[in-house]
Amino acid sequence: MGQIRAFMPIHVWSLTLIVGFWLQFAEFALAEGTLELIGESTVDAQTLTFAEGPAARFSGTANGRTHQQTPLTTFRGYQYVTYFDDERRVCLGRRKLPKGNWEIIQFEDHRFESNDSHNTAVIGICERDGTIHMAFDHHASPLNYRVSKLGAAHNPETTDWTVDLFGPVLHTLGSVKPAERVTYPRFFRTPDGNLMLYYRAVTSGNGDGMIEEYDGEKHDWTPGLGRFIARDIGTYTAGDETSTARCPYINSLSYAGQRLHASWVWRDLFERTHPRNQHDICYIYSDDHGRTWHNSAGELIGRIGDRPVHLNSPGLVVVPIPRGSGLANSNTHYAYPDGSVHIVLRHRAAGTLDGSYHHYWRSATGVWSGKQLSFTGDRPKLVGAKDGSLVLTYTDENQLLLARGTPSTEKDNWTWTAIDLPQHQSCYGDAVLDYDRWQEEGFLSLYIQEEPDRLIRTKTSEPVDGFPAPLRVIDYRLKD
Repeated sequence: MGQIRAFMPIHVWSLTLIVGFWLQFAEFALAEGTLELIGESTVDAQTLTFAEGPAARFSGTANGRTHQQTPLTTFRGYQYVTYFDDERRVCLGRRKLPKGNWEIIQFEDHRFESNDSHNTAVIGICERDGTIHMAFDHHASPLNYRVSKLGAAHNPETTDWTVDLFGPVLHTLGSVKPAERVTYPRFFRTPDGNLMLYYRAVTSGNGDGMIEEYDGEKHDWTPGLGRFIARDIGTYTAGDETSTARCPYINSLSYAGQRLHASWVWRDLFERTHPRNQHDICYIYSDDHGRTWHNSAGELIGRIGDRPVHLNSPGLVVVPIPRGSGLANSNTHYAYPDGSVHIVLRHRAAGTLDGSYHHYWRSATGVWSGKQLSFTGDRPKLVGAKDGSLVLTYTDENQLLLARGTPSTEKDNWTWTAIDLPQHQSCYGDAVLDYDRWQEEGFLSLYIQEEPDRLIRTKTSEPVDGFPAPLRVIDYRLKD
């Protein structure tokens, strides 16, 4: 591995970024005609929203949140989706690509009882045995998990899409007993055909990063994995305050080639958990499906179980960002098979009052660089093309927006331009994309719950439904 270039102290570097901000602004022009709308479909015309006010915890919907990562996935020519409908049922749909009709299963044995936007639903498919896995409705609460019969996704043309294809709601992962308090589950496939699950154990500001593996040959979850990021090792000091507990807020976990990449920001506890306690960008990778973990310089710094990665693990922080910088959590990264990685997230540069997106990237030789961008929005999602171009999907004021990062010849800098959408698209939550379809076909399939026609406002803290809103999948293609 190459050496990591040390970042300038954040207060010095920020001066360069502030100047760069204004220089880049002139470059942020619309790239007209680069995006083609190739399809749009309504998954369900009436999906769950929450009334505004105390009844809604954190957001107005649980359909389309940045931490889901996988509410939409593609496998063997079919696309699969999961969500909550206006009857508060967890639902699972599929369609034949490119423009088949959605078939929807509405599960009657579980109801979404809160108005908590953390309690999302996610889906995963194991390539080896064709099982379809679901996790849904958690926020520091017991796991809700469901799995299909073997081969359910292998032969969709001849497999009846009915509730009988799936087993009951479970609170364990086969032979593996998960933590008692689960938040932010997300599935992702391994290159060898298995399926992995990440979740946070315990709670915000005091939670472990957990990883589990489903073995498609044994048709069971593998014992012996679990905690790989520790909540309770090390002391963080900011000013005259100290914290002995924290949690990782994952940007993403993703494979590129045979390597698994993970990046996150820390949130420390102090007197209580709060976004202002977030700091630093951390990065690790694994070449053995999460058993051991290396820092960006290639040094072994963690082993699942007995030696988790923690606050003081050497070389863990790749971009130092102090507490109180408005650093957003649950952002995005994209990794390439050559070892290069791109992270986009929002924070304030030192000496500024307003946050903006920042793009940080790791070269194939292990050098980290970064720049402040001239635009910002809510929590984004990022994918990359083979030529090194990047596409950022994000929202601002409930409107879908896209931007493109074009690399220099040496791929040591990226110029960002807005992409002109063929039509206005409202988005009530975060625009989550189908990562697998992008990897396989180069299409941007976006999971978007639109704004409800009207908003209900309430003063009660009891769960109150808002007006139902359509959930759509919008398909785009970059023309070039």
